[in-house]
Amino acid sequence: MVYSNYTFLRNITGLSSVSTPNESFLPWLEMLVFHCYPHRILAKYAHPILDFLAAIPYICHFGLPFLFIVYKVASSRSINSVYPFLWCAGWVNLVAVIIQLIFPTFPPWFVDSAVFGPSGEFLKSQPNEAGFHRLDAILGFPFFHKIYASSPVKFGAFPSLHVAWPAVILVSGPWISEKFAMFHVAWITWAALYSNHHYGVDAIAGILLVFLVNLMMIKVWNPFQKETNVLSRRRRGIFKSSSAPLFQV
Repeated sequence: MVYSNYTFLRNITGLSSVSTPNESFLPWLEMLVFHCYPHRILAKYAHPILDFLAAIPYICHFGLPFLFIVYKVASSRSINSVYPFLWCAGWVNLVAVIIQLIFPTFPPWFVDSAVFGPSGEFLKSQPNEAGFHRLDAILGFPFFHKIYASSPVKFGAFPSLHVAWPAVILVSGPWISEKFAMFHVAWITWAALYSNHHYGVDAIAGILLVFLVNLMMIKVWNPFQKETNVLSRRRRGIFKSSSAPLFQV
């Protein structure tokens, strides 16, 4: 609800007029952490095959929560198994969008391509589908352009929810295996940087936010702790493991 009504919330809170997207903070932080711009390095190796590989997790991103819910219910045969995931995902999305409301930031595709006039007025920039414009050209149809043109959050690079969602799955009893879940997080992180949609620090912030929310669920309050404990024991029984999962709500 917060994400879908992002523009409305900015208008009623007055943030649309008093808070403009920040252009310098993320590049500064990126250089401080990495001493380079990883997205620019990855973009040098652009290739149609890599474009398609990057598009896969991005396309799956929109239906990812639904797919994971179906998997959880089917594997556990209980609707209760999805409640901890929904609780964690809800808080992660709420906190992330609040940050994007208060501190909107320009993504790398805008920073690297924006052209301003002599008086500082904005003239033009790359389309907001960024690196995926190459796939639109191959497909002969503005598929990604239509998706990103309709997004209510065009300047909310930090933190990255594209990376955060797979990370929520990772800490919520991952599907298939924990190794696959970790690979999924790495895959979407690479895709986010390769397509110029996010800085590396955006991805790190998304992952840290998930683990912070998960920690709060463990240490402070989780209304679904009972369901989580039951599912954890069931998973250990299924995989016949004597040790607890690496990540547990």
